[in-house]
Amino acid sequence: MEKIIGKIIRIDLDIYIIKVENSSDIICAKARGNVKKQGNILVGDIVEVEKIDLDYMILSVRERKNSLIRPPVSNIDQMIIVVSVGAPAPDYILLDKQIALCLEKNIIPIICINKIDLAEDDENAQNDLEYIKKVYGNLGIKIVYVSALKNQGIDELRKLLISKTSTFSGNSGVGKSSITKEITDISEEVEVGNIGQKSKRGKHTTKSVRLYAITSNSYILDTPGFSSYELYDVEHRELRNYYPEFKECVCDYDDCAHVIESEKVCDVKRKVKDENIDCGRYERYVYIYNKLKEKYDRRYK
Repeated sequence: MEKIIGKIIRIDLDIYIIKVENSSDIICAKARGNVKKQGNILVGDIVEVEKIDLDYMILSVRERKNSLIRPPVSNIDQMIIVVSVGAPAPDYILLDKQIALCLEKNIIPIICINKIDLAEDDENAQNDLEYIKKVYGNLGIKIVYVSALKNQGIDELRKLLISKTSTFSGNSGVGKSSITKEITDISEEVEVGNIGQKSKRGKHTTKSVRLYAITSNSYILDTPGFSSYELYDVEHRELRNYYPEFKECVCDYDDCAHVIESEKVCDVKRKVKDENIDCGRYERYVYIYNKLKEKYDRRYK
């Protein structure tokens, strides 16, 4: 019996579409009952497949590097967090949640600012552009500037994807599908939608999680857009660990949450006051912390 190693690139009900390792071959397989019992199989999983006559069966799923609940994917090397300047405006709470998730999952965050062509004549867009450069660039996060409409910056972004499995993330309407279309050059397989004029929010355009092989060992995941984001695997007490700007702060108490404590004992609050830590990002930290604490309290009351 022939055994094959491959990566799951799409799931259609109980059929798993798999790209064979070190090959351009694509096969369809089903999973054995004992494999299904071990847990959900995700797009991005590395699987061992056995060919029996003309059928393929998944024998096992290899240990994952990481996995996400939303989008439901595994073995991600880096997350391309797409924000736009213009419509829709950047959602900084969403951005901070995504960065925290990346750091918790050992995924490299990369911020991709789309629609930079709009910043030329829009003061608000220019302010957002400068804010992202200053605050997130100072955290050591790579920032790429693109315009999917004018094909600007796409080559630089494409280079960052080589030999990586990357997922694109961001709220609806920021241009994830448009960027994916430019990178993959398979426009017939990626739906691109327009911004709803009344709400200025994006319509949901990508229908399912799909992994695209752009080279023999480079993959991107185009995922459904979303306008909310939950930190499913992060508790409020852990959130501070995923803010790089807090690392060098020396508070009086090791378990300082940087929320209810006073400036006398909290070095983070002192640095916010002295403008060494961005006030807006700190306020968003407090907001996310309180939301996570509310969720925790509801669960254990």
